[in-house]
Amino acid sequence: MLLVILALAVGSMTGRVDVTDSEQVPGESGRVSKILDEAGIDDAAGETVLIQAKGGGLTANDPAFRKAVDAVMAGVRDTGQVTALRSPYETKTISADRRSALVQFEMRGEAEKAADHIQPVLDAVEKAQNGHQALRIEEFGDASGQKAFDDAFGDDFTQAEYSALPVALGILLIVFGALVAALLPVALAMTAFLATTGLVAVVSHWVHMSDTANSVMLLVGLAVGVDYCLFYLRREREERAAGRDAQTALRVAAATSGRAILVSGVTVIVAMAGMLFTGIAEFKAMGLATLMVVAVAMVGSVTVLPALLSLLGERVEKGRVPFLGRAKRRGGTESRIWRAVLRPVLRRPKLSLALAGGALIALAVPAVGMNTANLTMDQEFGDRLPVVNAYNHIDEAFPGGSDPARAVVKADDIDAAPVRDAIARFRTEAVVKGASKGPVEVTVHHKQNLAVVEVPLIGGSDEGKAEKSLEVLRNEVRPATLGAVDGVDAPSAARPPPPRTSTTSSARPSPRSSPSWWSSPSC
Repeated sequence: MLLVILALAVGSMTGRVDVTDSEQVPGESGRVSKILDEAGIDDAAGETVLIQAKGGGLTANDPAFRKAVDAVMAGVRDTGQVTALRSPYETKTISADRRSALVQFEMRGEAEKAADHIQPVLDAVEKAQNGHQALRIEEFGDASGQKAFDDAFGDDFTQAEYSALPVALGILLIVFGALVAALLPVALAMTAFLATTGLVAVVSHWVHMSDTANSVMLLVGLAVGVDYCLFYLRREREERAAGRDAQTALRVAAATSGRAILVSGVTVIVAMAGMLFTGIAEFKAMGLATLMVVAVAMVGSVTVLPALLSLLGERVEKGRVPFLGRAKRRGGTESRIWRAVLRPVLRRPKLSLALAGGALIALAVPAVGMNTANLTMDQEFGDRLPVVNAYNHIDEAFPGGSDPARAVVKADDIDAAPVRDAIARFRTEAVVKGASKGPVEVTVHHKQNLAVVEVPLIGGSDEGKAEKSLEVLRNEVRPATLGAVDGVDAPSAARPPPPRTSTTSSARPSPRSSPSWWSSPSC
């Protein structure tokens, strides 16, 4: 208990350091985010509203269509939550068939908090839809996507955390038939989690943590804490039921279940340590938090638990559940199910080993041909979220390019003639080499000596083609242009956060990139 209190106190004093966006992914995508973060260049949360004719009736030239665009713009402007509001007639974000147009804007304030005040904007868009039934009016973007995701899935971890404890306690009551015996594993698991919470806060100054890692740590800590305590307590009760005194039963449990706990705990720790080598900050946080809580639960199971059992003695059977407690005493210690399983296994061990091994191999065979890929939004969520339908409709109406790739050009003097010339040639060669159809946009940040180049990749929603375009950009275009200038660093990334307002206009939607909770940047 002193260790728990001390760990929590130290953790409270040091505070927890969380993973930043630039740490989320390795490789060039991570470098792009890191350079922008260090330069203090923050992306606003971009939003896009699609106005699309239903059927073959209206076009963007019709007065009714223009009236709907004006209604959307007036509605979102009046919320006071948006900035950089742009009309499709100004930015030319109108589809080739003139049936679809995009109103674009950015949310005021920090991008991370935009989802908290997007609702008035969503209400304004819904009002515009209700007033123009001949048109489809839908919104998609970082803030609206994040809110939809949070509303649909945000409470899942919280519900799991709140439900795990009573479920575990109920199962243990059935297993032991006594309240005190059932409470011991839960108490041990929770103290292990609390102690690890403090320790993780200290360690987070070297390996950053996250809320997801904290939730996983709670669930895994509860699972292994209960599991290890169950091993020990069950064996100790079996030995006492066989006629041994309390001290002898404890020594036998320590020599058998205690050793099994150590072996199991070390195995889990080694397995979870593999996540530290993924290079992905979120996985590293989850791996470190999990192995730490397993280690604390393991140590508690072989030190604190025996001491508590020694102090409690026969009182561990206090609080027996009516009927269930008597059934447990009458039931004995040998399971008929396990006896039925073990009898044929022990009678023919070689055959059993061959059958079990063959079954495991058969189950593993599909993994040999398994392909990994970034799921599209409809593959990930189906059509259960309105923002998914909005995204698909936008992608169908504007198939001219995938979410723009982003190259960040960092130089000692971004205004130097060789650097400006290299950026100009990069823009030209990106189109000439077939990586993009253009337009390639450049935003220069003179004070930070940075330039952000946004390249709409050829490939549309076809991720395979877009990846090939990105390879051309990185392996052919960049080395021959930006890479030829000394002192220039120019990492590039696909699917960046939504681009900022640029001084140049585009014939394609600018803030079309998937929100941070969805996108999985290429490295």
